[in-house]
Amino acid sequence: MNGRRKEYTFFWFIENYSYCWHENGELLESPPFTAHELEGKIWTLQLYPRGFDDEEKGNISLFLNRSASDDGPESYSITCELSVLASDGSVLLTLKLKAAFEKDDGHGWGYFLEMDEIFLRRKADYLPQDILSVRCKIWEGEGNIVHNIGQSSARTRIKIEKISFLHEVERFSALQSKVKQTIQIPSHSREQSFITSSLYLTEGLCCEKKIMIEIVPCDTNQFLCKCKLSLLYGSGNELEGGKADIRYHTEGKSIRILPLSITREEILNRKSEYLRDGKLTLLCECTFSSGLEFEAIEETVHRMPLPAVKQKSYRAPRKNICNGSENMSTYSSVSEDLKALYITKSLSDVQLKTKTKSFPAHKIILCARSSVFKRMMTSDMKEKNSGCIEIDDLDDDVVQQLLIFLYSDTVENIQWEMATLLYYAADKYEVVKLKAVCSSFLLENLTPTNAGELLLLADTHSDGDLKKSVEDFILEYEEEVFGSDEWEKLMETNPVLIMKAMHLKYKRKKNEVE
Repeated sequence: MNGRRKEYTFFWFIENYSYCWHENGELLESPPFTAHELEGKIWTLQLYPRGFDDEEKGNISLFLNRSASDDGPESYSITCELSVLASDGSVLLTLKLKAAFEKDDGHGWGYFLEMDEIFLRRKADYLPQDILSVRCKIWEGEGNIVHNIGQSSARTRIKIEKISFLHEVERFSALQSKVKQTIQIPSHSREQSFITSSLYLTEGLCCEKKIMIEIVPCDTNQFLCKCKLSLLYGSGNELEGGKADIRYHTEGKSIRILPLSITREEILNRKSEYLRDGKLTLLCECTFSSGLEFEAIEETVHRMPLPAVKQKSYRAPRKNICNGSENMSTYSSVSEDLKALYITKSLSDVQLKTKTKSFPAHKIILCARSSVFKRMMTSDMKEKNSGCIEIDDLDDDVVQQLLIFLYSDTVENIQWEMATLLYYAADKYEVVKLKAVCSSFLLENLTPTNAGELLLLADTHSDGDLKKSVEDFILEYEEEVFGSDEWEKLMETNPVLIMKAMHLKYKRKKNEVE
């Protein structure tokens, strides 16, 4: 059909989306927008991060709503298409409907998108940099677009505030059950705003008493979404004491009480180590969601030719951009110059050879970035005199990405498989920052289906920190992990690792029992 239709497009970027504090039935609404040539009606997108009502709990609900105050007719029929976009502007999910919109009326989907899909299975796709990108198209008529009447983009930023503090308890061994030791911590971002932190013991037999931390903000618009507790002892030693993260949960919007993973008995049994002059010292690291920090229409385009509109890029805005640096963008950076040196192969004096390809490089760069390469180039090893480094265990594309990082301190278009291979390369050649970058990416994109793979990788490379983080994730989402086909395959190939993970599960559950 080659009919005529008038179309308007609205983009909505929601920053820090995972910190939505909303309970089931609570609304996050976009800034209003107006398509003037569609009879002047005023619209908003209405998003329910944890579902519109009890039936949609565990889902994101999304609706297009018509304002009660617009000056259009009482009823107006249009077609609307609601989509979620990836960081490159491609469509991840789209749904379409045609309906008659009354004033103060909305249409959409209560089951628009599962929370597990966005937070667990495909978090890297749906929430790059923790930004959710929503697109709404509305139009009159049918057929091909021949009359674009404009488009606009808006941004909503959820405010987060991180507060870290020490909670110290004098004469800890004398603390009685249910007696709270309370302190107040001021928030420097607001006047007269503070949080209270209370430590107390539950009732139990003898020393088998659980240590509880209760954190309460005085501002009812502050919601504690993430919390990590650490026991400080000795000369700067730190023992993880528990953590909670409710951003991905279908229930609740604020952490209030968090148990310490180490019991009173365990602390008293090692009080010479854990208690300094009888004092217990806890480091509490809290991240609060504090309402909306910013919401506005940022750009509007009126009646441009369709080819020009398509050339415009409406992608998720980058965070923390300093506008004052715009004039410096015309000059190249050190990393850009070094990367250009690698690409042009100018003055190269060493070769990295895989089974199928040679990569010209520069000794001084390799030595500066990798302690392993430095030993090869400066000690009495064959690589020093031959000017050739044999790398038989890495594929060409992995070596290419490794070198790009060594020259530019960046990784290009990293995906899960490449991140695991680069992690191996970074560990082998002691490129510490690249290893940290890969670990961060892998943890950020951890799902129940790939948790076993990452656990094996961490175990193989004796990476205790990475392994601990993966174990915490596995135990938090144990039903999804243990029920996956990937975990079943790991049971066949690495039964000892599986046994250790299961043992950890029951060990922690035992510690939680009073």
